Amino acid sequence: MYRHVLSAIVLISSVNCGILADVAYAQTFEFDRQTAVGLALQQNPEVMAAQKMWDAARARVTQARALPDPQFKLEYEELSGITRTSDFGERSFGVTQRVESPLKWWRRGQAASQAAQATRLAVLEMTRLDIQSRVKLAFDRVLFAERRVGYVEQNAQLAQDFFAKAQRRLAAGDVVQLEVLRAEVEAGRAANRMVEARGDLSVAKVELNTLLARPNKAPLQLRGDLQGQPSLLPLEKLQQLGMERRPDLLGSDWAVISSYSARSAARAGLMPDLNLGIFRQSIRGAAGGEDFWRVAVALDFPLWGAAKQRGRLAEAKAVVGQAVAEQDRVRYQVLLQIESALLGVESARKRVELFEKGILHEAERGTEVAGRSYAEGKLSYLELLGAQKTLSEVHEEYVAALFDFRTAFYRLEMATGGPLNDTTSY
Repeated sequence: MYRHVLSAIVLISSVNCGILADVAYAQTFEFDRQTAVGLALQQNPEVMAAQKMWDAARARVTQARALPDPQFKLEYEELSGITRTSDFGERSFGVTQRVESPLKWWRRGQAASQAAQATRLAVLEMTRLDIQSRVKLAFDRVLFAERRVGYVEQNAQLAQDFFAKAQRRLAAGDVVQLEVLRAEVEAGRAANRMVEARGDLSVAKVELNTLLARPNKAPLQLRGDLQGQPSLLPLEKLQQLGMERRPDLLGSDWAVISSYSARSAARAGLMPDLNLGIFRQSIRGAAGGEDFWRVAVALDFPLWGAAKQRGRLAEAKAVVGQAVAEQDRVRYQVLLQIESALLGVESARKRVELFEKGILHEAERGTEVAGRSYAEGKLSYLELLGAQKTLSEVHEEYVAALFDFRTAFYRLEMATGGPLNDTTSY
């Protein structure tokens, strides 16, 4: 009975916790881009995993700088029985400590520390940069999807009105059945696009919530706009900026430095290690006992094991070459990504300018002219609906062009290693 009561209490507590969590996430508050990025950097699992990788790399620094463990030795000689240690002829106990070459110990610690720095830049900072770019892109995808849904719903309503008007005109004998069928097809296509647009909005919200480490169905209320085009630096300036702050490139620099330190440590491994020992020795005989101290000093020369040390040195030299080649690869890749991203931004900007300077204005003016002509009786209602439908489609295409520009701009930011200007200015 008590077990059932306890199970019921645990179940009720779990349900209450779930309800409280749902209520907490049900409280809608506004996000802007900066808030969303900050939240993702705090609780995104990818950032946390990268942080742990850096923690592990720092822990390896402590291991690399640790001294060899001392050894305690206890020896008995001339025992009358294997377990009768109190009846000995000679006893010796003490501690030995292996002392490595100071250069080897120092270089090994340096290599580990520099490798940890490379991990911080190439893994943690690169992950943070990637998450920032993806969050801003997901944020703008939600904004784009919301505006697209508005325009698609407006277009669907116009298509439905068009279809209703065609049906009335058919009943009046003004149009043929084919005109009604065409209007019905357009209404169906518009309804299908509306379903698609709403589905895309739901997917965009789920993607943003996932990046923010929030429940998929958590409500989102975003504060921001797709308008505005930040100024761009010339290609040479952008490439210089990327060389100075791209985390994976800076990490590759540290990886090269670490490989050189590891090579120096491998060279120092060819030097002998020093072994120091101090012992307390007791000797017992028929005339009595005698105690005295004994000190031992030994050198470990890599005579028979020289092949192992030389193999490590050869491996370290190969790692240096690999790190240098990887550094060159990352550098060329960064330069290519910056140039490619800049071309994408310029192309997307031209599309936006075409809409803002020509297409959008002409579509709006066409709708105004159609409205005046309809009021004056010079245009039919179906022609007016057609002009309004065209304007709605142009608005949708314009928003898509704005989102494409944002996508290209965030790709350029990613390629150059960070924001290109204050995010509050656009």
